[in-house]
Amino acid sequence: MKFYFESYGCTMNQGEARIMEDVLCENGHTIVSNITDSDALVLVTCTVIETTELRMMRRLVTFSETKKPVVVAGCMASVQKDQILAANPNTIVLAPQDLTDIARIADMLSEDLPKTRKVVQPRKIPQQTVDAIIPISSGCLGSCTYCITRLARGKLMSCPPDFLLESMKKALSDGYKEIRLTSQDSAAYGTDIDFNLPFLLGEMKTLDGKFRVRVGMMNPENVLPILPEIINAYKDQRIYKFLHLPVQSGSESILRKMGRRYTVDDFFMIVDAFRNHFPDITISTDIIVGFPGESEADFKRSVELAKKLRPNVLNITRFSARPQTAAMNMENKIPSRIAKERSRELSKMHADISREINEDLVGKKERILITEYGKNDTMMGRTNTYKPVVLEENLKIGEFVDVEITEARDIYLKGRVL
Repeated sequence: MKFYFESYGCTMNQGEARIMEDVLCENGHTIVSNITDSDALVLVTCTVIETTELRMMRRLVTFSETKKPVVVAGCMASVQKDQILAANPNTIVLAPQDLTDIARIADMLSEDLPKTRKVVQPRKIPQQTVDAIIPISSGCLGSCTYCITRLARGKLMSCPPDFLLESMKKALSDGYKEIRLTSQDSAAYGTDIDFNLPFLLGEMKTLDGKFRVRVGMMNPENVLPILPEIINAYKDQRIYKFLHLPVQSGSESILRKMGRRYTVDDFFMIVDAFRNHFPDITISTDIIVGFPGESEADFKRSVELAKKLRPNVLNITRFSARPQTAAMNMENKIPSRIAKERSRELSKMHADISREINEDLVGKKERILITEYGKNDTMMGRTNTYKPVVLEENLKIGEFVDVEITEARDIYLKGRVL
């Protein structure tokens, strides 16, 4: 059969979509790049905020109008199955815990498939990318009152390190140059199987070749117990000096209402420790504005935190009440008008900070990995601190090149090959 995929949301979803594609290919099926050529459609969903949920439902309606079989996977398949089936009762709903059932579903969709199939060769790397997305665990240890993903994914389930190392080796042998380790909380990895993230990263010393590793988002509360070990692991030159550490609020009272189990001081202790060892590290964080009960003073604490932190990347989200979460029924909801104003204020401030940081890099020389094609015949690569650099030269995806930074923009750099 011919399958068409659309994947939305986090890197975890993208990684799971690739896993499903691989399972189908290994069972003799084909992945196609447009709906028209397909026999069946797979929608890998995200439902982290309401606007994303609405977009998913619109895509489901569009898929259903084709009259082709539709499979819905991702977080909505876990927590909003009834809503999916109300829109299309014939949808096959595939929860994240049932990924490998995609091969069985293909059998259900076509009764005349041969019972014995020729095993096809592994898919070649798509021309547009050299990144291998490897989910290291699913679920989390958190108790965030606003998070529907926690409900969709359930308790932490970590993959054995031997399995992950074999996955990395295979990705490298297949020609991938960037490994993206992803999870709902990478810092929690292994606590359910008596391992941890530093151990996994340390085992990468057995891997040969020139490549880069990006460690996914880590929650502060689970970084704290392994802070010295994770910093030591980051000394591997192949690991991007990139830290995604969501703070969510600069207000202690709001953090408690959110169910976040750390303080602002804890957060800065982690950041300071990383910066002491890796002064040029890229810091990425998240802030939610308009959480129920967030006063103007609470918001200003988030603003002051961002000013003090000076993050390279700041992901700002307006609070969205999600079904089945504790925050859904909290009092003192913030009007959307105020939440938008707060979001705009933070965004403007961060744009100024980001440009200032990037301007300090103009004239510096960096070795970057070319990771993708850009717009208007440009190429894009990543520095060792995961900063994006746009180049006008014609280069090969997966190539390492030396460049000089020539120009700074708010969210990226421009350079020329030396």
